[in-house]
Order: sequence, then structure tokens, then C-alpha cells
Amino acid sequence: MSDEKPWEPPAIPAEQFHLPDQWTNINRAPHDVISGVIYKPALNIKSVRYEPLDAAPDMPEMWQGQGGAIVRWLFSESPGTEERIMTGAEFLFLQDIMLDPAASGGQRRHPGEDHLLYVISGEGTLYHRACLGCPVVSRSLRVGDAALVQDGEFYNIENHLDDAPFRVLLVGFRKS
Repeated sequence: MSDEKPWEPPAIPAEQFHLPDQWTNINRAPHDVISGVIYKPALNIKSVRYEPLDAAPDMPEMWQGQGGAIVRWLFSESPGTEERIMTGAEFLFLQDIMLDPAASGGQRRHPGEDHLLYVISGEGTLYHRACLGCPVVSRSLRVGDAALVQDGEFYNIENHLDDAPFRVLLVGFRKS
């Protein structure tokens, strides 16, 4: 595994991202949809620079916020940035998964649930298919990539490194 971070476009200043009375696209490029999976490679996710993060000018000076932060907008249903991908979703769980080197999970589906994956460290593969007899689609997953596996899709993840863990945040949702 390379320690070198892949190139990323510079963060957009917040005032150029949040425009009054205007919808803002949080993606640098259209997301890739195959079967029931929405895949967002790290390079296609916009980064926004806030100075400071969540400024609070009405608070005493020590609580107004200081310094800067870069926020990567992975998915959004907030007004002004909504994608209408997870509208009406109910939060179920948040898991921090760390797969051992060369380990994989079993391929299965989770009826009634959507699963959002976000890669924290390592490198792996997402395998998915719409049904047991359907062809399997594989996607390389690297740090900063995000994928939304929609209800009914069979899937599993695999760590394809022999010398490092593969760490993924997994958020479960149920659509109402």
C-alpha cells in the first residue's frame, strides 16, 4: 500500500459553495450508478473550506470558532444541497468496520435497508449484484470513496491488501 495521498482538487471556499437561494451540486462529476449501488470516487466529491467551521458570530468570542476546516460533502439531503437519494430515510446504525488483511465479509442482502459505506483507510473491493443469478459487479474502494448500496442489493467487501487492515464506516438506513 502506498502512503502517498492521491491528488485532490483544492477545496472550494464556503462563500462560493453556498449561494443564496440557489441549489448547489455537492458532486464534481455525476455519480456512477450500476444496479442498486451509487458509487462516488473520492475525486468526484466536493471539498469545501470553512473559516471557521460553523461560525457562531452571536456567541461570546471564545465560542465563535477559530481556524479553518475542510468538509467533504459525501451525501446530502439538506435544503440547498439535496440529492434526493436518501429522502425519507430513517437512521438505523453506524459501524466502524476494520477488516483484517486479506479478509472479506459474506455476500448477502439486507432487506429494507440501505447501506452507506465510506472508506477511512486501506484498499478494498465492493462486490455487488441485484440477484443471486445476476452478474457480480466489482468496484475498487480507496480512502475517501463512498458508496450507497440500496435496498435488496447483494453485496460484500473485501480487503485486498495482505499487510494492512481495511477500515470502512458503515451507516444503515431504512426508507419510510
